[in-house]
Amino acid sequence: IIDKFMDYARPGDTQLSPVHLSSVVDREMTAFRDTSQIRITSRVAIDTKVVADDVELGRVLQILFENARRYGRSTDTGIARVLVTYARTGPWVILTVRDFGQGADPQKLAQLTTPFFRGDAARTAATGAGLGLAIVEKAVQRMGGTFELQNAVDGGLLAHIRLKKAP
Repeated sequence: IIDKFMDYARPGDTQLSPVHLSSVVDREMTAFRDTSQIRITSRVAIDTKVVADDVELGRVLQILFENARRYGRSTDTGIARVLVTYARTGPWVILTVRDFGQGADPQKLAQLTTPFFRGDAARTAATGAGLGLAIVEKAVQRMGGTFELQNAVDGGLLAHIRLKKAP
């Protein structure tokens, strides 16, 4: 818990530079090779670059993948399916990490990035400090971006990371 809190409280010493988005996504996917619990598919183009801190962006993806593994599992198979996509919109790239689980209680969705807040599934399904999504939001803000959560219309949770497009 202390390590997670330190990640949250750490001052913004991010090293921003052009980063190949697909390289970071692919690198972080390798830690989740055990397909008995999670299956991640990436549809991020190789030539997509963003202004980010490579390490911070990797940490953001690790947290989102781990949350999907813990809370986004299918009730049928017990496996979390995750889809990583992107969209270019003007000067921004929006990276979306989607799971196909039950999603979150719509009334609690906005609170999920509040430090130490844990949704109902988090309280009953696994251990944790309730800091993961708060860390994600802070890290994305330190990189000059925004972070937003929403439920998918057909089930699951969408995590949108908006970062500046790199030249």
